[in-house]
Parts: sequence; structure tokens; C-alpha cells
Amino acid sequence: MLSARMALAVLTFIGVSVFLFFRTTATETKGSEPSRTWNTLSGKRTQLVGHRGEKAFMPEHSRASYWQAALEGVDYIEPDLALTKDGYLVVNHNEWVGNNTNVRDIPELAHLRTTKSWDNDGQPMTVENEWFIGDMTLEQVKMLRLRQEPQYAWRPHHFDGIFDVLTFVEYLEIVRNVSIALGKPFGVIPELKSPKLYNIGRPYARYFEDRAILTLAHYGWARITVPLLGGNRHSDLLDQLPPVEPLNSTVKGPSVWQSFDQDTAEYLATHTDVAVVALNENHPWFFTPAGLDRVARYARIVSPWKDFFASGAEAVFQAKNISWDAEQIGRMGGFIAPGDLAHEIHVRGMEVSPYTFYDSRQASGYLCAGDYSFCPANRDQELRHFFELGADYLFVENIVEARVILAQFQQ
Repeated sequence: MLSARMALAVLTFIGVSVFLFFRTTATETKGSEPSRTWNTLSGKRTQLVGHRGEKAFMPEHSRASYWQAALEGVDYIEPDLALTKDGYLVVNHNEWVGNNTNVRDIPELAHLRTTKSWDNDGQPMTVENEWFIGDMTLEQVKMLRLRQEPQYAWRPHHFDGIFDVLTFVEYLEIVRNVSIALGKPFGVIPELKSPKLYNIGRPYARYFEDRAILTLAHYGWARITVPLLGGNRHSDLLDQLPPVEPLNSTVKGPSVWQSFDQDTAEYLATHTDVAVVALNENHPWFFTPAGLDRVARYARIVSPWKDFFASGAEAVFQAKNISWDAEQIGRMGGFIAPGDLAHEIHVRGMEVSPYTFYDSRQASGYLCAGDYSFCPANRDQELRHFFELGADYLFVENIVEARVILAQFQQ
């Protein structure tokens, strides 16, 4: 089995070649072609967000996944934040770890297997017979080793069992290091997962959010604009954070918050100077004119599941068995047609950030239903459609593939 150091060395050699190829290509073509007019809010090209790093080839949220995303020239590198039992911010997509780690092979953690139910963005969620990060200490989480999920057989599994689960601090250090090493600013875009779950049993209602804010602010990617709900109750966290030298402005990328929880999104927006992405796929009110008016009071970026731009809200909610009050939706202006959704977000001064654009080896996930019914035959058609719509950001997997399509679209 490869050591983590050797794995990163191999990855770096391959990745630098890819990075230099794209940089050389960009330099050679700059000025040789008329610049394309983009339909984004800023008029600039669509930005690519590495979904959980580069999970198409590396275990998601691993050190290697983030390095590969950077080496492939992505614009933002995404972490999902969770909170351990003893209050440490760590990076993992799900609230549980049985699907993407070796936890089943660690006898010392067997007693933590349990079943939990919680409010998942307005929908009841139950997960049975799993190991949950919120029940583990940091020491226990650090016993885990990441792996590709077994159902994705086409993804390389050479690096399974090598990399540990990262803390939020380690993620921020990685972004700093790759920005300096490659001379390119990478954006940080942390998503706060299930705040209601992680705040259960904590000293107060915004404990999870405050620890994320304080950490991001310590690294210079956020400024606290309003006193936090927790006041000065986080001395334990502040004492643990290492000294940080400010990044040079030429390699310091932008920062953005994300959350499906709209209360959390609003809290992050009102307490920091960092732009907020309002993620949504479960709330019918969100996809009406009045709903977007409400969201515009706190979010600068709107991020729905991509099929809201294709099959539309009614088809998506029917497929998810989510009901709605027709009279309420009517009073709020009705569901926005899928072909108009990007425009309606833009006219309210917000940017558009659909998710998720998978590796071409994976099914795209569209319903191919509804009146509008955009149903791409391949990934090239899919990405070009969203470039034309004016998507400001896209959450992508297989970044090289996405960058090739973007480069071709620009010409």
C-alpha cells in the first residue's frame, strides 16, 4: 500500500503537469480569440467549485482530493463541516462515516454504532446502524481512514485507507499551502452540514456556527461584523488555533459560506462580511418570486439542485414526494419556470450556483420530466447549457473534464 507521503508525491507530479498544461494553454490563447460574452451576473466566466475536492479520483475530502482539485486548476475547493462530540470542526460530507471510511474495521469504535433521526433541511431523516461524527471525539475521528464509496466502482481505489479525516484547520492550511505553492488564489467555500443536529446538547443554539466563524476569521477569510451569540465562550478553540501569517493578496482567494439551513445562512450573513450561498432542494416557497425576494435579504448566491433549471420545481418536488400549499405558492407568485430561474435570481442581484455536475462516467441525475424538460445526452451538452444560462458557479466532479469543456466553450 502507498504511504500518504508517496501518494501525494505521485499525485503532485501528475497534477503539476495538468496544471502547467492548462496554464500554458490559457497563456497561448489569451488575446488570440475574441473574448466570449458571458451571461453571468458579473459578465465574467463561470467559476468551477471542486465538489468535496476532486472526488472523481481521490477519496472525497481527503488531503489528496484537495491537492488534486488545486492542481487541476479549480477556482474553489469545497469542504463540508461537521462537529465532533468534543467540539472540533472536522470535514466530512455525511453526518455518519460508515460509507466512506474503515470504521467497521476498528473494534474500539464498535460501541458507537447507533440509529439517529433529525430534521434534515425541513425533511425528517433517519439513518440506522451507523457511526456518527457528533458521537465521536477528535481522537476517535482521527483513527479513521478515508476510502472511495464502494458503489462507485469506476473510481480509483488505490488510495483507500491512506488518508485521515481532516479538521477544518487542516483544510484551511492546505488551501493556504497550495495557493502559495502554485501562485494561484483558491477560494474557500465551507458548507455547514445539519446545524440543528450538531447544536443539540451544546451550550447554546449557534455553537456550531460560531466555531466555524471564529476559525475562518482567525485565518483571515472572514471579518466578524456583529458580536456572536456565544460571546467569549470559545477560549478553548482560540487557544488551540495556530499563529497564522497573512496571505499575500496575490494568492489569497475569496471566501464563501454555504448552508441548506436558511436560518444558519442568515446568521452567517448577518454576523460576517462573507458572502453566503443559500442551498436548497426541499422548500417549495424558495422557488417563487416572493421566495427569492426573501432569500435576497441575506444571500448573495443561490444554489439549487440543477434539475430545478431543467425539469422545474413542480416535477422535482413531485419526484421527492414533497407537498406544497398551492394557495401559498400562488400568493408568492407561483413556481418560477425552469428556463427563467437563472434570470430571476440575477435580477435580484444574486449569483447562480447549481449543483452537482458529475463525472461523465456517472448518471447525470436529471428527471427528464416536466414542461421544460432539458435532458442532456452527455456532459458536454449539460455544461454548455448551464454556461449559456449564465451560471456563475458550478459544483463539479472530474475537474479536468469540466475545464476542457469550459475552455472549448470560451473559444
